[in-house]
Amino acid sequence: MAYRKCERLGVLGTAIMLLIAIKCLAQEPLQDHSCTVDAAGIFSTPEGQDRQNFNHGGWGFQAGGGFEITRQAEPNHGHKWFITANYLYDKFRARSAAVGEAITEEPSQLKDAKSAHGDFSAVTLDPTIRFALPRHASLYFGGGFGWLHRGIGFNGANLGPALLPSASSLDRVASNSGVFDLGTGVNFTPRVLHGFMVFTEGRVYHGTAINSGSTLVPISVGVRW
Repeated sequence: MAYRKCERLGVLGTAIMLLIAIKCLAQEPLQDHSCTVDAAGIFSTPEGQDRQNFNHGGWGFQAGGGFEITRQAEPNHGHKWFITANYLYDKFRARSAAVGEAITEEPSQLKDAKSAHGDFSAVTLDPTIRFALPRHASLYFGGGFGWLHRGIGFNGANLGPALLPSASSLDRVASNSGVFDLGTGVNFTPRVLHGFMVFTEGRVYHGTAINSGSTLVPISVGVRW
């Protein structure tokens, strides 16, 4: 059920980003636009308590969008503020030691477990400030608060018919909480892209309450309008 909820949130978020994109594409090409949408691939590392639970490298994606709430005195000079919404998905393989510890704590349910993985989803609302730089670039900082989903899936050897997957799902646990995030990045706007930007970004997510031991540090590279 939690997985289906994440799927619905992802579809809703994508629809909102497409609506923003339709409005944005009607504008004149500038270094910085009055509204923005983006998509990127990410490479992330887990920190905090989860540093001991997962391998130090997970792949995922992020998407976001927003609109300006202040304008620059001159186009492509000075700074302006945005309100942005961001979605992140990331997945990690669990360490063997962590899987063994989980089996010890729940032997009746996980005795046949061979591996496990963790997946994270986050939706945040982030006030962001952008500073125009020379040579068609801008620097930005942002941070905010939102929702974090942390799921753990355990897999074991499949003893069923050959038509079934080679690894069967034994159990899945999930937790939901708030999350704080903070990030910075650089936009590059080459003239040949006609208003589109290439960006790179670093961000930190830190969970609260039941997910207070979860900290993610994704590095992303993507395209933004």
